[in-house]
Amino acid sequence: MDIKLSVIIPVFGAGQNLVQCLKSACVQTLKNIEIICINNGLNESVFEILSSFEKKDSRIRLVSKIDEGYGCAVNIGLNLAGGEYVSFLEQNDFIDKKMFEKLYALAAKCDADIVKSSYFKFFDKTKKESEKKEKVSFEKYCKIPTWFFRIGECPSFFSFHPSIWSSIYKRTFLNSNSIRFVEARGFAGVDNSFQVESMILAQKIIYTGAAYYYRRQNLSDDSCCNVNPSIFFDRADEMHEILSRYKNKDKNILANIYKRELWFVQKALETTDTRAANSSGGIGKSGVKLPFDDFDIKNVPYETRRRIEKTISGMDEDIIRNNPAINTFEKNFYNILSGEKAKGTI
Repeated sequence: MDIKLSVIIPVFGAGQNLVQCLKSACVQTLKNIEIICINNGLNESVFEILSSFEKKDSRIRLVSKIDEGYGCAVNIGLNLAGGEYVSFLEQNDFIDKKMFEKLYALAAKCDADIVKSSYFKFFDKTKKESEKKEKVSFEKYCKIPTWFFRIGECPSFFSFHPSIWSSIYKRTFLNSNSIRFVEARGFAGVDNSFQVESMILAQKIIYTGAAYYYRRQNLSDDSCCNVNPSIFFDRADEMHEILSRYKNKDKNILANIYKRELWFVQKALETTDTRAANSSGGIGKSGVKLPFDDFDIKNVPYETRRRIEKTISGMDEDIIRNNPAINTFEKNFYNILSGEKAKGTI
């Protein structure tokens, strides 16, 4: 079979949403696909679910392994994939039945390296609220070319959530450039460097405002406060290493990378002092909350303060001050951190 697309599904832990996820992949209107499931857990019920789907659908390929993190799991899938394009689907999410048909059709029109779509934030029904979805439309925040483009023409994508799962990627493009995920433990935000490297190198990116991916939001374990703050700074270092490796000094790209880094710093602060998350500071377009009032940087562990200082020192102050991509709240946040750096508290 001529495989048009390989969808890679890394599976970890409990599988309460796994059946819905797998069904949404199996009913795709683009039939000539393969579904590669990487089982990283020891949960018997999860293995039974995966095995039952594998028996029913010959397009499903099940690989079981020890848990070495999200990046390692997805890389195994990429190395096994035989499709013209590849996509990623996470076990708690699900997709519209026409997603791959629509995105592949766009890719085929111009032999695109990446096709990216909008997506929905999906909220399960609770005792207080009914099921709901909220569309995330990138075109609301930036002017996106109507046909294929390079990231320099629309660098704002680097300030948004990587949302790699709402995209498809040409497999030969990834392989010829040796683009793979960082193999860090856990989930660890390794989609950040993958997004940056793939978009920096892509010659043809297509965006569609149509949404096909449903990203589940109200999960009990979906909290940055359970994360080691060092991962945010590791991911920032990796993004800058990629820019350096490919000698990319585009100021607009850097500005949008800085926006993401400032968000990383905020999340790192939230992991160490919840008052940073609950302060009365303003919230900018990018979601940055400003830790004013009772938040005290001296309450933050030394190692986190050291990494914040390195991050702030690596930013071009002229870009922060003058690039229109940096909003007022982000400038203020940078000023706060720079002030703390000047005082020697970070």
